[in-house]
Amino acid sequence: MRRLFLFLLFLVASVWFGLTMMRHPGYLFVVYQPWMVQMPLWFALLALFFIFSLFYFFITGIDRLYFILFRIKNWLRLRREHRSYSKTQHGLATLIEGRWKKAERLLLAGVNQSFDPLMNYLGAAKAAHEEGAFERRDKYIQTAYHVAPQADLAIGLMQARMELKQDQLEHAAATLRHLQLESPRHPQVLQLLEKVYVRSADWQNLLALLPSLRKANLLNSEQRDLFEKNIYCQLFQAANQKDLQGLHELWNSIPRSGRKNPDVVLAYVKQLLRVGNASNEIEELIRATLKSTWQPELASIYGTLPFSNLNRQLVIVGAWLKIHGPQPETLLSLGKLCVRVQLWGKAKDYFKRCLALGPNPAAALAYGQLLEQLGESDGAIEVYKAGLKGW
Repeated sequence: MRRLFLFLLFLVASVWFGLTMMRHPGYLFVVYQPWMVQMPLWFALLALFFIFSLFYFFITGIDRLYFILFRIKNWLRLRREHRSYSKTQHGLATLIEGRWKKAERLLLAGVNQSFDPLMNYLGAAKAAHEEGAFERRDKYIQTAYHVAPQADLAIGLMQARMELKQDQLEHAAATLRHLQLESPRHPQVLQLLEKVYVRSADWQNLLALLPSLRKANLLNSEQRDLFEKNIYCQLFQAANQKDLQGLHELWNSIPRSGRKNPDVVLAYVKQLLRVGNASNEIEELIRATLKSTWQPELASIYGTLPFSNLNRQLVIVGAWLKIHGPQPETLLSLGKLCVRVQLWGKAKDYFKRCLALGPNPAAALAYGQLLEQLGESDGAIEVYKAGLKGW
C-alpha cells in the first residue's frame, strides 16, 4: 500500500512538472566566449539529473569493485593461511611422533605463509637438535628471536633445555641467568638453573639460588633445609684440595644452623681427618654433636681418635650409651677404648653386645683380635667365621 501511494505521488508530481514546463518552458543560456549555448530549462534539468545519476553509479561501481577485490584478496590470504596451518599442524604431529627430518621439512614449508612462524622455527629447532644438526638448530633459534622478540622467555627456555640435554652446561647457565634477570621467579627458569648447577657441581651458585626457589614456592622449609644440608656436604666433599685453613674458612662460612647438622659435621670431620693435626677439634665437634643428635659414623670415628685421657673418653661414650641407647657404633667404640686401657672383661662384654645387635664385621674383627691377644685362638677363629658370614 505504501509503495502504491508513493508511485501515485511520483506520477502526479511528474504530470504537474510536465504541464508547468509546457506553460512556462523557460530557457538556459550558457555563455563562454566564443561559445554560447541555449537550451530549454527542462532539458537542462534533465541533463543535470542524468549527469548526477551517472556520477553516482560510477562512484558506487568503484566501491563495489574495491569490495570485490578485497574479498578476493582476503580469500586468497585465508587459503594460504589454511594451507600453512595444515603444514604446521602436520609438522607438529610428525614432531611428536619422532620423525625429525619430515617434521623439520613440514614446519619450514609452513613458515612463509604462516601468520606467526614462531612455533615453526621452535619445532624445526627441536627436530634439528634431535637429528644432531646443532648448527641448523642454532640458526632456527636465532631466527625465532628475530621474528618474535617478545617471546624471548619461551625461546630461551627451549634453548636452555636443548643445551642442557647436549651437556653444554656453561651455555645453558648463561642462557638461564639472562632469563632470570627478566623473570626472577619464573618456576621453569629456576628449576632448570637448579639442574644445571647440580650437574656442574656448582654448589655456591646453587646455594645462592635457594632463596629464589623458596620465594617461587618450589621448596618448603623442610625441603630447603634438606637441600642446604646436601649442598654443604657436597661443598666439603669437593674440598679435597683445601688445607686446614681453607677448611676452617669454609666451615665458618656456613650458617650456625648448618653447622649443627650431624651430616654436615661428618663431612667436615672427614676432611679434617684427611689433613691431620686436628684431633682436638674433631673430638669437640663429635662430642658436641652427639650430645643431642645421633650420628653413627661420628661415633665410629670417635673411637679411633688418638686420645690422651682414655678414661675421660670412656665416660663420654658411656654417656652416649645412656642417651641414645645401645647402638652398634657406641658399643664398638666402648670395646675398643676398653682394649686400649686393658679392661679385657668389659671389652669382651661390649663386643658381644655389639655382635648381638646384628652382623658387624668390624666388631668381629676387633673381638677376634682381642681374643688372639689373650691367647684364645679357638674363640677368635669362631668369631672370625661369624664375622665372615655377616660380611
